[in-house]
Formats: sequence, C-alpha cells, structure tokens
Amino acid sequence: MKKLVFFMIALAVFASCSKDDDDINLSVSQSELTFTPEESEQVVNITSDANWSCEYSAEWLLVRQQQNRIRVIVDANTSTTQRFDVIKITVNGSVQSEIKVTQNGTEISIENSSVTTDSKGETISIPIQSNAQWTFENENEWCDAQKGDGKLELVVTRNYSMVERVGTIKISSGEVSQSITITQSGCQWFESFEMIDVEAGSFYMGAQKTTSSGQNYDASAYQIESPVHEVSIHSYSIGKFEVTQAQWMAAMGRNPSTNQGANLPVENVTWEEVQEFISLLNEESGLNYRLPSEAEWEFAAKGGNMSDGYKYSGNSVLGACGWYYSNSEASTHEVGSKEANALGIYDMSGNVREWCNDWFGYYDSSSAENPQGASDGSMKVNRGGSWTTPAVNCRNTYRHTDYPYESAQDLGFRLALTK
Repeated sequence: MKKLVFFMIALAVFASCSKDDDDINLSVSQSELTFTPEESEQVVNITSDANWSCEYSAEWLLVRQQQNRIRVIVDANTSTTQRFDVIKITVNGSVQSEIKVTQNGTEISIENSSVTTDSKGETISIPIQSNAQWTFENENEWCDAQKGDGKLELVVTRNYSMVERVGTIKISSGEVSQSITITQSGCQWFESFEMIDVEAGSFYMGAQKTTSSGQNYDASAYQIESPVHEVSIHSYSIGKFEVTQAQWMAAMGRNPSTNQGANLPVENVTWEEVQEFISLLNEESGLNYRLPSEAEWEFAAKGGNMSDGYKYSGNSVLGACGWYYSNSEASTHEVGSKEANALGIYDMSGNVREWCNDWFGYYDSSSAENPQGASDGSMKVNRGGSWTTPAVNCRNTYRHTDYPYESAQDLGFRLALTK
C-alpha cells in the first residue's frame, strides 16, 4: 500500500513538471516591434495559462507588464544610430518567447541646403523630410523663417547693401542637425537707398522762447526759428540713413570726406555737388530723388504723425539718439548706430548736418501747405546738428545755413522721394 501511494505522488509530480516545461500554452501577438525616433509606446498581447515575466536590458526601453499584455515604451532616440534590444518572455526562468525591438535613428533630409537669391529678395520654400519632429534656429534679421508642413518657408528681404550677405539656419532634432546656407547678392549703388514712408499730416514748425505757455516753447530757441507756424505736409519718403561714403564713392568715383569709412556718412560735399549726385542717381534708377524740403525734414525728425514730442529726433536724451560734440570723440560714426526716431529714421540729431533743398528765408506766421522755402536767395538751409556741435544745435527745430558752394567736414545729406 505504501508503495502504491508513493507511486501515485511521483506520477502527479512528473505530470506537473511536464506541463510547466513542455506543455505551456503561451502566445505573443507580435514578435517584432519597430519604433520611430520619437518617444512612444506599443502594446503586445500575451496569452498564457502559466505565470510569465519579462526580461530586457536596454536603458532606453521600459516594459510595463499587465495581466494579459505588455506596454513597450521607448525614449526618444536623439542620435542617428539605430538601436536594438530583445524582450524575453519567461516562465519559471525559462525563455518561452522573444520580441525583437528596433528603434530607428533620427534622420533629416533637406532638399536644398544652399540657397542663392538676388538683392531684391524673395519667398523660398525648402522641403524638409524627417522621421522626427524638428525645430530651427534663425538669427538672420534680414530673413524671416516659418515652419510649415514638411517645409521651411523663407522670406528674404531686400538687400540695400552693396555687399553680399550670407546667413545660416540650423535645422535640429535631438542631437542631429543640418544647416541651410543663404547667400544674397549685394545691390547696385543706385538701388541701395532704404526709404521711410512719411504719411501726410500737419504740425507746428519752428520754436519760440518768448511765451512759456505758447506753442513750441523752447528756452534754447534762436530767433531764426520763429515765428511758430502751422504747416501741412503731403506724403513723401525720406532716407532711413544719411547717404554713406560707399554710396557716394560708387556714384562719383571719389571720396571727399575727412573722416573716412564705407558706412560713415559722406561729408565735405557742397549743395551743388549733391545735385550732381542726385542727377546721376535719377538717371540710373529711373526715379525722382531729391533733397527734402526744410519742412519735410523737420516733420520727419519729429516723427511725423507719430511724433513723441521730444526735443531731439528719437529721444529726450541726445546721447541716446545722436552723435554730437560731447560724445562723438571728434569724428563721425557709422550711420544707424544710435536709436531711431518714431518713424524708424536714424541720425537726424547729430552725426552730420544735412542739406535741405530750400533757399534760406525767414518764417512767416501764416499757415502753409507743403512749403518749399524762399523762391531765391544766396544761402541754402541745412539741419540736424553734427558731431562738432553742442546739444543746443541738435534740436529738431534748429536751422543752419551755408552757401551752396560751401562744404564742411560735418555737413552731409539724406535723400527724399515724392510718393
């Protein structure tokens, strides 16, 4: 009897072991998983009549075991290298099934990584293919970039410089990056003048120091700035910058300036020489450039219809918007290196005085529409103060005169254009 009981127990144990090791019923819905480079997960269904568990080794892989499935989660693959691992499904320490996991590396493909455009600028669409989300870095102020669906949209603005400019845009996804190089040609000298539109408006021209409660009172005003009178101005355009030595040299073939530098304002030019320059400019450009009238100059200096009421063009503190005697270190400076005024115009207070088109004449108290100055005279008006003058001569209303055949190392000009 004891022998029979022992035999029955042994048979039961053998049958149990045989079922665990040889007759386990385990099925896996997928034996291979492929992931994109981005963080994501997939689910694998597992059917079994035995207790099972998972084993894997990759740190970029996470497996969450649930009752009848596993959730396979991968981190983002920020490199170009494809990576692999194997998930082992075990029962009682014995491997019953394997799931191969593959995650692709990041790929970026740019259809055109070198873009060339002319000085006029254009809109360019660049297809970009990637198996992961990508971003871009653009530090080029002259090129606007926007991400579209599978592409990068570039808006390259007009190049007013006579010098070629080159910029890059970086396309990145994780540790993977590529660059787009943008090359824009320089323009012809007669296309290099960036103009600011000034809308029609009215303002009080001049200044006075006799009545503190009166219009345009300024304790520093000179008699030549009175009487204050109302002026209506038609729409026009005026140079964003003073005309530079590079522009003058390209047209005239010589540089008369005392302080020389390509992007410094041209100076030491007479009103008559300026007319020669403008004549050549109009012949080459087909436009009708001219010097601004004195009224147009003051209206623009004050900010036009956006006037901020400052004494100087762009700020109540001259040092912020202009180069003058106290901060110039006895020289002109590159145009546009101080603050602009409300219209985006630079250097109308300081750097160099600027020729206007008008013959000098004393103001009339009557209101005027688009005044052009005296009908004749012996002296031409110039405005704006300079690197040699004190602050009082850099005020928006300050007037100065010179003979049209005279030049000075602090006297230049900016252009105007009838709209």
